[in-house]
Amino acid sequence: MKTDRLKIVCVTVFVFLITTLLITSTRLESVHAFSTGPPAGVTGAPGELTCSSCHTGPANSGQFMIEAPASYEPGATLSITVRHITSDSSRRVWGFQLTALTSGNEKAGALQNPGTLGLLNNDGPGNSRQYIQHTLGSNFSGQTGGAHWTFDWVAPSTDVGPVTLYAAGNQGNDNGSNSGDQIYTASVTINPPSQGVPTIDSAAVSGKKLIVTGSKFDIGASLLLDGKKQKKTVNDDANPSTMLIAKKAGKTIEHGATVMLQVVNVDGSRSESFSFTRE
Repeated sequence: MKTDRLKIVCVTVFVFLITTLLITSTRLESVHAFSTGPPAGVTGAPGELTCSSCHTGPANSGQFMIEAPASYEPGATLSITVRHITSDSSRRVWGFQLTALTSGNEKAGALQNPGTLGLLNNDGPGNSRQYIQHTLGSNFSGQTGGAHWTFDWVAPSTDVGPVTLYAAGNQGNDNGSNSGDQIYTASVTINPPSQGVPTIDSAAVSGKKLIVTGSKFDIGASLLLDGKKQKKTVNDDANPSTMLIAKKAGKTIEHGATVMLQVVNVDGSRSESFSFTRE
């Protein structure tokens, strides 16, 4: 009898200890994920989630922003700052994750000089992106009013067109769980160096396409047809600075019709209007 009772007591204690261990482990994992940095792919960039996939909380009351130069020179090292601001004194721990992508959603340049921040390489969608994010040593636990982090971004060695920095940020209440937090997203585009004022020399229709040739076309330049920006306009792969292809603009121009064309570079500089008559 006593042996049976002892067995029951031992089993009860064992179950209690295992349950306690599992609960503690789950809580520690939650705290770990919150304080030491998120998994890759939660910046809100195309194909990604944000921190709100794990964190919940009240409506946002603060600000979250990326501070970056307006343009880059190939190979140059630029200083980037991610900043939280809020008057909500219940926000007491801070986090973020950022990635840099081309307009084709490919990794752009290199994030460097993290200091106490963390870098994740060859991660995220397709294991092809790079991320920089907070760590346990850089989450400013207990601080109110906001936080910021500054690091370097090395631009691509060649002009890859506009590069967009995507980031998600967490203004947490430091309660050791993923509840009660405010999640933000931000993005900023850094343009390549401008070629200067573009010039149109000629234009031609080929099937549905309108092909415009000239000089000093920025990668990411746009084409105006009678003042209207044409969708699906791209730089020619072989001649990016001298040829633009508007993939569907040609079909909008009737035979014998005359239209006015302009090329607009990423810095806003415009070519002179070019009169084109389709034969």
